[in-house]
Amino acid sequence: MKLIIKEYLSLLKESKELDSLIPELLLAMGHEVISKPHIGVNQFGVDVVSISNNEIYLFTIKQGNIARGDWNTGDQAVKPSLDSILNVYIHTHLEEQYKNLPIKIILATNGDMEQTIKLEWSQYTINNSKDKIKFEFWGGDKLAIEIEEYIFNEFIIPKEQRSLFRKALALIGDTDYDLRDYYQFLDEILFKNELEKESDKVILKALRLVYLSLNIVVYWSQSENNLKPGLLATERTLLNIYEFLYKNNFMKKRKFKEILDKVYEKNFQTIESYCKKIYPLIEVENGLSFRGHDFLQESLILFEQLGILALYGNLYYLLAYTDEDNFDYRKYEGINTHLKLMIKNHKGLYNPVYDEHIIDISLALHLLYLWDEIEFIDEWIYNLISHIEFAYYQGSYFPIDTNNFEDLVECNLGGKKEKKEYIVTSTLIPTLAFWCVKLGLIENYKYLYKVSQEIYKDSTLQIWFADKDIENFVYKMNASSKSGYVFAPLPIYENISQMGDIVEKLKNSGHLIKLENIEMPILYFISSRYFRMPVLPHVLIDSKDIL
Repeated sequence: MKLIIKEYLSLLKESKELDSLIPELLLAMGHEVISKPHIGVNQFGVDVVSISNNEIYLFTIKQGNIARGDWNTGDQAVKPSLDSILNVYIHTHLEEQYKNLPIKIILATNGDMEQTIKLEWSQYTINNSKDKIKFEFWGGDKLAIEIEEYIFNEFIIPKEQRSLFRKALALIGDTDYDLRDYYQFLDEILFKNELEKESDKVILKALRLVYLSLNIVVYWSQSENNLKPGLLATERTLLNIYEFLYKNNFMKKRKFKEILDKVYEKNFQTIESYCKKIYPLIEVENGLSFRGHDFLQESLILFEQLGILALYGNLYYLLAYTDEDNFDYRKYEGINTHLKLMIKNHKGLYNPVYDEHIIDISLALHLLYLWDEIEFIDEWIYNLISHIEFAYYQGSYFPIDTNNFEDLVECNLGGKKEKKEYIVTSTLIPTLAFWCVKLGLIENYKYLYKVSQEIYKDSTLQIWFADKDIENFVYKMNASSKSGYVFAPLPIYENISQMGDIVEKLKNSGHLIKLENIEMPILYFISSRYFRMPVLPHVLIDSKDIL
């Protein structure tokens, strides 16, 4: 594990990433962290302050290898930081209660100290060491050893689980790899070993281990130039940690909740990086289509990217309420712009091939609705209906009612079944009908009614409603398979006002579970995209902001 951890440390390119890791390590080592890094504040050389065994630790943190040119000049200058600690910080900023304690001044980096600077370092530390002031260097090797001992220790993570984690890292570069080993690793730590019965100290160590492991997976995927595994890992980890805290009534334990918040932030950062990476492809006509070599694969890729970008937009919308200081309106506007560009530039997004693609479509429609893009929505829904109609009459590339790729291939490449056998049920059609009612899209509703009568007259149209049991499943699986109920058969009435009456009755019938007491309803959106759970009907029926 030391080699893996050392490699991970070397991948940390921004100082703030190492700044946040070192306090986590110190906490795991039993230190009390007194002070953490503050951006834009003169800290007189000190980035982190901790206390352990009646000894003060003052950390000055640098990035990467430290060479001779870094001793006295540049952004990473070592000597000025050490001078500031000795001449200013200890005398003016160290609290009075700590001034009589022994002090260790630690130069920390995720790299190594090159041979060319070791003489300067040695002379400086000898000249400035006193009875109560000592110096140490914590480079990548030292940090890796401490992380393995205090975070990846045998008590928290047995050899079998380490093997799962190593296997996951080894296979991340394979685009077909589904992260099953990482997911099993998560499951073993959080749910299989009665972690909830352990002391708070042990639980906190396990949660820190999960958080560090997630960071390693994300950086490994970045190094492989394939952010998708990292994104999927953050989504699964976020949902699973919430499940662990929620079902064991740990949500009010501050230190546990802090880990959950950090995982949420890692998920947000990762989906943001992922979407920024695909922005240039979105801006080009068919940029995400891979030259149209295989329409089925193209369609699956496009709707997956649509769901990811739409989810990012919904997450960013929430930022306006949860972290107003970091909310950037232009960035939020850019997400909406790129969502529309994605749809305009990729006609494959008019042509869902799975009925469940309505999940990604609804996430996108919800974001567009927040932006009041009614005209754009109207045009997109028209194109969806017309392409579904054309595809069905053509006999291929219409949305089938399973998510089985073999069924998809069989349907489109000369299957033995009649095409109507691939649309026995549909959630897509009634969901689009509900959107038409909600947004007052009368002409599209008429068109949809016509298609429902001509193509889906023998299909069971249905909408899934969650019940109170959803909380038992939504963070670990597709909750629709274990909870809730289906409203079926759901008629598509000829007149939109009749359909509107149905919507109102559903809205006032008590069928919609209350979301007011759910701490993080955005996780339902993440679960929908990740586990392919139908989007909550609140999005279709309720005018209130469910996020």
